[in-house]
Amino acid sequence: MVVVQSNNVSAVNEALNEIHVEEEDYDRLRESIDLHHNFDQIGLAQKIEKHELLEMRRVAAYIYKKEGKWKQSIVLSKKDKIYKDAMETVSQSGDRELLRSCLFTSLNRYRSHS
Repeated sequence: MVVVQSNNVSAVNEALNEIHVEEEDYDRLRESIDLHHNFDQIGLAQKIEKHELLEMRRVAAYIYKKEGKWKQSIVLSKKDKIYKDAMETVSQSGDRELLRSCLFTSLNRYRSHS
């Protein structure tokens, strides 16, 4: 099936992504997402955003970021305390309001640890 995936057929992509999720192989899942875009990306992100593995949730945030769903990506990253990912997403979004919100959260986090 991996050989057929090079044709970027939606059904094949979704089947392989499902296998990667079931096997908790987040590296291959992310590689598949990067190389083969023809599948329900938001559906996959919604499916794995509450996964027990942190790295799977990071893949969900990554998908949201790729799809321009900045807020969803940032919310997931902040929830998992992966602030570097959140700030990278804010930077890529170019959205000043998201930047203010993220900076405010970071400042509050910093103050509560001081």
